[in-house]
Amino acid sequence: MSDSQSTSIIDLSPTHHALLFAWIAEALVTQIGLETAETALRQAVRRYGEQRGHRMALRAQAAGDPLTMATYLAYGEWQPPAGQAEQATQVVGSDVRAVVQRCPWYDAWEAEGLLRAGRLYCLEIDQALARGFAPALTLEVNAIRPIDNASCEFVFRDGGQRPPNLASRRKVMPWDYHLGHLFHAIRRSLTAQLGAAGADAAAAGLAEFSRWYGPEAAVLVQSFQETDFDMPAP
Repeated sequence: MSDSQSTSIIDLSPTHHALLFAWIAEALVTQIGLETAETALRQAVRRYGEQRGHRMALRAQAAGDPLTMATYLAYGEWQPPAGQAEQATQVVGSDVRAVVQRCPWYDAWEAEGLLRAGRLYCLEIDQALARGFAPALTLEVNAIRPIDNASCEFVFRDGGQRPPNLASRRKVMPWDYHLGHLFHAIRRSLTAQLGAAGADAAAAGLAEFSRWYGPEAAVLVQSFQETDFDMPAP
């Protein structure tokens, strides 16, 4: 832990999101073993991603946009800080192919030796988001960096068929909201699956987060306990 990381209250970012998940995952692996922990964590990430996708779908429906892949690509709730992400995108026929060469989640996990935990997030999150938006969508994940060690590669089937009047519908939410959602969704899922072991792992991960970033940051994450993450934020 560097001096710059051991601050008290800070502006949260994808780095904090990545590490909070990894610390919960590592705590669970320590408690119950990799095989059982992996199954539970991947299920928890699916639940988290589907909630995010569902919120996007509700906003699309409210705007009168169809739940297509092109619409999915127009929506979103986060944006990486400048210089922390690099992606090449091309339209191939009716599809969109995206190759991600740099990702702040990968960078955070790699820096702290947490790629084992990070891969569990990457194995599920992107398809869960698309599935939560509309189950009929097809998102192919051909490579992820924590396993393939080069780049992530996605193919968004029919994502290139974008109506000319469909502008960006991105609604960027602050990172405290995203960390609050991550923590509470993962904790609830792990507790439902594993009981006290799941709750203990979530608490241990948050304790490590507090140790690095200060108790005020941990309290901020916890403050979203009563938030309905199935609904779009106002």
